[in-house]
This record gives sequence, structure tokens and C-alpha cells, in this order.
Amino acid sequence: MKNDKVTIIVNQHPYHLEQSTLSPQEFRDLVKAPADYEIWLIVKDPDPEGQLPVDDQQVTVPVEIKNGQRYRVVPPGTFGA
Repeated sequence: MKNDKVTIIVNQHPYHLEQSTLSPQEFRDLVKAPADYEIWLIVKDPDPEGQLPVDDQQVTVPVEIKNGQRYRVVPPGTFGA
């Protein structure tokens, strides 16, 4: 029986998960965020100081998660989306 865990970083905290996909609501549940919060995959690090993270991708449907990926769960409109 395979028991591989995937480690992702959400809001700068590591989470060790057994599933390979997460829905937007599951991301919110991880960090106990309100239902209207947005989920973003961080593509480049670090974001330029004082600039919008133009390369980051908003998560609006269930996505496959991979070891080492970083996400933000933030209030709506934080990045001007």
C-alpha cells in the first residue's frame, strides 16, 4: 500500500497531504479561511516588491498538487484580480 504524502506551502506554512488534488474550498479549509477567499499558485519567487504577482495563477477548480508548490489564500481583490 502506497502512503506517499505531498508537501505544499500555503500562506508560508507547510502542509503534508495524502491526496493529490485539492479544490479551492479544500485550500480554504486547510487555512480556515472564509469561503470568499481566493487561492493563488505562486509561480515565481519572490514577487517584486510592491508589484502585483503577474505570473501567479488563480485556482478556481480542483488542481493537482505537487511537492514544493506554494499557494496563497487571500481576501478577494488582494491582487487586483
